[in-house]
Amino acid sequence: MRLLVLFFLILPLYSVELISFNIYDRNDRVDLMLSFDNAYNGKISQKKEKNLTLLTFSDLTYSKDELKELNSQLVDKISISSKNNNTYIILQNKQNINLELSSINDKFGVRIRAIEQGKANIESVPTTTVNNSQELMPKPKSTSLEGYDYTNYILVMLILVILLIVLWWFKKTMVYKNNNVSRDFTMIFQRFLDKNNQLVIFDHANKRYTMIIGNSNVLLESVEIPEEQTIKHIEKTEKNFDSFFEENKKRIQNLIEQRQKGKKS
Repeated sequence: MRLLVLFFLILPLYSVELISFNIYDRNDRVDLMLSFDNAYNGKISQKKEKNLTLLTFSDLTYSKDELKELNSQLVDKISISSKNNNTYIILQNKQNINLELSSINDKFGVRIRAIEQGKANIESVPTTTVNNSQELMPKPKSTSLEGYDYTNYILVMLILVILLIVLWWFKKTMVYKNNNVSRDFTMIFQRFLDKNNQLVIFDHANKRYTMIIGNSNVLLESVEIPEEQTIKHIEKTEKNFDSFFEENKKRIQNLIEQRQKGKKS
């Protein structure tokens, strides 16, 4: 018995309370806006009888009884009362009406719109129409930026900033590496033998390489060079290699031909 009493005492703590309401009387519709102290996830049922329409909100309480008279072509009176953890809203209408219910402000409110039966409400946003004896769960629909959570926006911007920093660092690192690689190789001499092959001479790691690059990749010579021989001697060296190239051009071409014949055989 004590557990049963305790259960009924705790039960109201888990219900949502209606804290305020506003009525907006338009020419072609009547809007009843409800505001709750918490997100409402209860069930709403509707029942019609002659010129009365009853809406039952389960798990919703209200501290007092209200009766509002309207000067409207659609609705005469609206009464609000609460009993047994349910809230009842009765609309006394002059003519047959349809009710459209939609959740607003992240379930912290519900809009009840009364329109003439059979008349489409063009101005309203898409809502859920309640039919006789039908229960519905209000769908959340935010009508303003009030209560907007900026956490996701801040996280996305923070991730973008981090990605930009990583991209900048990666690009700077790659440029630095490329610069180091380019410093390791020093081109001394380069001359085309024909349209498919060229003779190149370059220094790398205190060694001088003489190669034929193209269809025939041949290392002709690899010799050590003294450390004191730097780029300052390149112009003089190029003249020497020009003379060397002219004197040995025929021998180099014969070497290329022999190389190509060896590949074919």
